[in-house]
Amino acid sequence: MQKFNNILYLSQGITDTRDSLGQAIRLSWSNKALVRGLIVCPALPSNMQAYQETYKHSLLETLNTSVQDSLSEHDISGLDIQFPIELATSDKPDLTAISYLQQHKIDLLIKDAEPSKSESIGLRAIDMNLLRKCPCPVWLNRPCERPRNHRRVAVAVNPNSSSDEEKDLSVRLLKFARSIADSCDSKLHIVSCWEYPLERYLDNHIWIKVSDEEMQTEVDHSYELHQAQLDTLIATAELDGETVIHHLHGTADEEIPHCVNSNEIDVLVMGTVARTGIPGVVIGNTAENILQNVTCSLVALKPKGFKAE
Repeated sequence: MQKFNNILYLSQGITDTRDSLGQAIRLSWSNKALVRGLIVCPALPSNMQAYQETYKHSLLETLNTSVQDSLSEHDISGLDIQFPIELATSDKPDLTAISYLQQHKIDLLIKDAEPSKSESIGLRAIDMNLLRKCPCPVWLNRPCERPRNHRRVAVAVNPNSSSDEEKDLSVRLLKFARSIADSCDSKLHIVSCWEYPLERYLDNHIWIKVSDEEMQTEVDHSYELHQAQLDTLIATAELDGETVIHHLHGTADEEIPHCVNSNEIDVLVMGTVARTGIPGVVIGNTAENILQNVTCSLVALKPKGFKAE
């Protein structure tokens, strides 16, 4: 089971939900971990300085009241869990949060996913920046009507690892997701996509005539190889509990959102780092397309040793 030692609940003081606070509190209690809150809000302009202390006090008190209500709701004593709250003023809450978690050695960041101001289901800028640059796992929580013990958890993995670092991340993703599923409906949905890259190029190509039999042989070989790699990855993770495997034929950015939506997944765990070679660009196109096309909560991990630019 994934263990945490130091959890940070990040707030902007205006969008907190009881569900996110409950998630932070439950994880703190089950892991016997420290948990703290950080409110990052804009400073009042110079002509409103007379209200500064009242402004800060109201934000702190509002979040503290929500914390106490959540502790009571989960029948957890304030003596068992301390939830200190700090406040920082900044126009760049993502960078402030990253600096804070690096200073305090935070190993899990939890916050509400920013609500969309349009019909778009994608993530807003602050959340995308945290996913790109935050060195520890990030849990972007979205409200869910299902009781905790009926929520569905999925993890997206690529077993075709090109490095030990990527293989290690895939194993961590599986173990991380397994620990979350244990606190939900206990089933872990494992999603992995495969394709024969030349299939779309050679199928019905006007100049290259590949027989159906030859094409099917190559496609079957790709499937079998990917299936063997997936089986090996799952075995390496040594998972307990029930798993549901979704081995999907197609591209990840098309198939994973469809699988998540059709199976009514509530929490998706995935990796977000791509080796682009471009400083500061750490989410590949595939991962970003997935992130922008799912409506569930997201938990994102990066390889060990990742450092924000």
